[in-house]
Amino acid sequence: MQFRLPELGEGVHEGELVKWRVKPGDSVKYDQPLCEVMTDKATVEIPSALQGKVASFHVQEGEVVQVGQLMLSFEGAQSGIQVQKKSELVLEATSEKTVSVASKGVSSQSTPNFKQGSVHLGGRVLAAPSTRRKARELGVDLGKVIGSGPQGRVMMGDLQSQAGESSRSGISVLGGRSENIAFQSEERVAFRGLRKKISEKMRLSKDKAAHFTYVEEANATALVMLRNQAKELAAQQGVKLTYLPFVMKAMVAALKQYPILNSSLDEERGELVYKREFNIGLSIQTEDGLTAPVVKNVAQRSILELAKEIQDLIERARSKRLSLEDFQGGTITLTNAGSIGGLFATPVINYPEVAILGFNKIFRKPVVESVKGKEEIVIRDWTYFSISLDHRVVDGAIGAQFMKLFIQYIENPSLLLLETF
Repeated sequence: MQFRLPELGEGVHEGELVKWRVKPGDSVKYDQPLCEVMTDKATVEIPSALQGKVASFHVQEGEVVQVGQLMLSFEGAQSGIQVQKKSELVLEATSEKTVSVASKGVSSQSTPNFKQGSVHLGGRVLAAPSTRRKARELGVDLGKVIGSGPQGRVMMGDLQSQAGESSRSGISVLGGRSENIAFQSEERVAFRGLRKKISEKMRLSKDKAAHFTYVEEANATALVMLRNQAKELAAQQGVKLTYLPFVMKAMVAALKQYPILNSSLDEERGELVYKREFNIGLSIQTEDGLTAPVVKNVAQRSILELAKEIQDLIERARSKRLSLEDFQGGTITLTNAGSIGGLFATPVINYPEVAILGFNKIFRKPVVESVKGKEEIVIRDWTYFSISLDHRVVDGAIGAQFMKLFIQYIENPSLLLLETF
């Protein structure tokens, strides 16, 4: 029997085969992960609809595969329906046997003799493909590494810590004494998956859009105070409240006055498309690279609702559990490098959008302010925002006016309460 690439989502016709999760000769169970396929910016894990022995591959890692294209051949395979029917029969027989034994006075605890194993799905340790590859290179057993990521996921740093401990003890990660390894002047790895998709999107953006970046500073003292006051309330509801929901709300308030920044250019039809919804893509740094899922309907959602959604997206992005739907419908993008540092940057537009706003670190600094008619040096919370725009669509003056209004909302976040969203 043969396995072909199934439907991956509405409007998705192809994907890049990032990694095979099986090899020829393996016995595959129904619904077992077969491979990982990259579509746009989403990595999709493809489960097997068949059960049997892998005979041969018809596509290799790094190839682009069309929906319906032959990918894999099986020997002696059964369909998922056949497997499910057999499983139901086994469960029925097991259930009858358990009831029979229990009626004879045997403790129910001794009836099912289940083996204890990994708490992870399918007995596999949670780890990204790049982490698994690195573990193989280092000779590290993932099952013996304590993961620091979400749900115990093993991160790259966990491998490095494990390797470091092994080297300090004088035992190599390959299981023997440390040995001198010949120095290599370079290392070559396949350029594919998310990193390749990022490359393609960045090249497309630079080729199509006429970038220019405008930078403005902001007094974030009132914003810091408001967020600190709301953090405890959010924590009581199990929500981590960052500055991002406030920034998103300020973006929407300003975009309503300057809707051209919430648009896209349809070059084929020669039309400028104004978006009525405010769906903000959020750039998130993951182990495999940058991705930008979309926070939808920002105008209609509260600060705490946005905070909860952002927290969920970040967790799912870093554990590679985002779906294709998470990337659809974006109208403008927000990128946040504040946790890393730096004053400001020149972000690349998420084409075909026409604007991307960069939010940078908030820091304390002395500034000159007029206090009761007298200039004084005071300490304030300060930050910079940088917005990259497509100059084919947005004039410099319009971009500057948008930023001026946006900064007013950042410096006076209570004004957001007066907005009718």
